[in-house]
Amino acid sequence: MTWYELKDLVGFYTGLEQDALHVHAALALYILAMGLFRRSRRSRVPWLVVLGLELANEAYDLQHNWPDGPDWALHSSAKDLWNTMLWPTVLLFVGRYTSWFQRPRPGAEPELRAEPGEPRSG
Repeated sequence: MTWYELKDLVGFYTGLEQDALHVHAALALYILAMGLFRRSRRSRVPWLVVLGLELANEAYDLQHNWPDGPDWALHSSAKDLWNTMLWPTVLLFVGRYTSWFQRPRPGAEPELRAEPGEPRSG
C-alpha cells in the first residue's frame, strides 16, 4: 500500500476530508513531538518536526499529482501547507510571545485586576 492510498483509506474510514485530516494530523504531531522531545510550548523543535513531515508529504503529493497539472498540484500543496501549519504556528507564537496558559509561579502574588472604571490598587 502506498502512502497516498493509506491517506485515502484514513479519509474513507474517518469520513473526514483531506483538509481536516491535515489539521488534525498537524495538531497530533505537534503535541506528540512536544512529548517525545520533552520540549515546552516555547520550543521551535515540535513546529519544525511538523513542518519537516509536511514538506515531505507535499513532495510526495506533488510527485503523485503533477500529471494532473502543475498549477493544480502547486495550488493543492500550498493549501495543504496552510492547513497543516496554521495551528502549530499559532501555538508556537502564543507559547513564545504571550503569557497565556502559564501557571503562576509558586509564592507569586496574584495579579490584582480592577473592574472597568475603577482605579488599580497596589
